[in-house]
Amino acid sequence: MQNYIVSLSSIPPRFPELARSLDSLLAQSVPPERVILYLSQNYARFPDWDGQLPEVPKGVEIRIVDEDYGPATKLLPALREFAGQDIDILFCDDDQIYQPYLAEDLLKGRADHPDACIAASGMQDYPPLDPNQRRVFSHRPRMKHLWKKTNIRFLLHLFGLYLLGKVTGKTYPEPLRRKVLRAGYADGFEGWMGVLVRPGFFSEEVFDIPDFARPVDDVWLSGQATRMGHPPWVVGGLFERPLMPLSTENHDNETALHRSVFAGVHRSQSNIDTARYFQKTFGIWG
Repeated sequence: MQNYIVSLSSIPPRFPELARSLDSLLAQSVPPERVILYLSQNYARFPDWDGQLPEVPKGVEIRIVDEDYGPATKLLPALREFAGQDIDILFCDDDQIYQPYLAEDLLKGRADHPDACIAASGMQDYPPLDPNQRRVFSHRPRMKHLWKKTNIRFLLHLFGLYLLGKVTGKTYPEPLRRKVLRAGYADGFEGWMGVLVRPGFFSEEVFDIPDFARPVDDVWLSGQATRMGHPPWVVGGLFERPLMPLSTENHDNETALHRSVFAGVHRSQSNIDTARYFQKTFGIWG
């Protein structure tokens, strides 16, 4: 299989809990060539950080970068470091414990779709510029979600854990589930479940993030790759093994981006604003 490196970033409040996520990346069934944690010299969200670096497992490299790209720091410095190289970059989040076969399944997707971004989860909900017109998709087949409310096996498992909790008085984590009913192309990828890209998929403009797009790295990065001819292909399916990672406590606490508001704008609006930028400027997601 093609060599790949793992790239991710983090923020100071999450440093104490990083090891579990990093260990899961080091333990992939297809081992990465390198695991690189990119940290910013200064953080706009955390100006009082004292510069103390996290303790990381053996095999993880720490890079300090001059610019804080926000959440896109999990990929952009790696694009610089490996520019022009024939290598895949698996970027992901710092608040997930990944399945040991994540990289293996993404690399299988790469073999079948050499020009696509290979993702474990995708977004299909970018609205058209004209609300009176239907979207025209340039890349098919389209991915199909397996939604929670229609996943009977998952719901039965969840109900069983609820009943067990009533009997034992314990709280049980939500069971793993499939997110994909059918593999296919998506509007955008979701980085929290892992995405495989190549440095040549992006132009220099990817580094010039406008303020409105800074909080929504997935839409920004997806748009930059798609406009260059490298749309997201989401792997998985009804009979494939689930790629859903286990979330750590950081995924839903006060450090989580999805719970944050930037300059008075919620992330859902930032997603729409960023999608509109690509629709108007590059004619994608029409």
